Amino acid sequence: MIFLVVFGALMLILSAFYLVNSWQQYRQWVVPTIMLVLSLAATVYGTINLPYWHHSQSAQQTTSAVSSKSSLSSATGSQADSSSSFSVNGTTAVFNQQDSGATQEQKEMYLLRQLQKAYSKMGTVNYDSSSKTYQIMPTNENTVEALNYIAQNPDQAQQAGWSNLTSSLNQTSAQIKKIVGSGYSLSMMKPNDDQTALYTAKDGKQTYSIVNQ
Repeated sequence: MIFLVVFGALMLILSAFYLVNSWQQYRQWVVPTIMLVLSLAATVYGTINLPYWHHSQSAQQTTSAVSSKSSLSSATGSQADSSSSFSVNGTTAVFNQQDSGATQEQKEMYLLRQLQKAYSKMGTVNYDSSSKTYQIMPTNENTVEALNYIAQNPDQAQQAGWSNLTSSLNQTSAQIKKIVGSGYSLSMMKPNDDQTALYTAKDGKQTYSIVNQ
């Protein structure tokens, strides 16, 4: 294509001179104008199809896919950071004052309501008593898109901000331990799949991550 561009450019220059000369001397412009248009078309076509432009478009598409489909930093990271900072001190204070009256089940249900409020912008939260796991079910469109991309492309997780999300979940898990005690897990579930976890933390530490599988 580079040869077509060079040839087209030379023909374009020559055609321009030919058009000017023909008009000045013979008052003819049809043939030179046709040559000029064809030369311009060849130059434009060759330029558009240069490998450089295809490489640039490919790079832009890759960047767009990572930023729009997998940017957990923007889509879920900020939500998770803000969502995880619910009032632990206030919650524990309630139970400290009612140690004799608050059962473990009451603490678990109270914590569930707190988590549901905290993660309301990201999705819903359920509690599986059999496994003692609080499950975050993402429903936010951007969050769902980002997590699905990570599930399909785990090698792109770190570039997408996966560490920001998992760090926030670990912090929330540590706060859960302060409220209901040890042995409780917090899982980020795969969108539209309440049986598959993408990440799980227990007592403030990671126990499972799809990225490490």
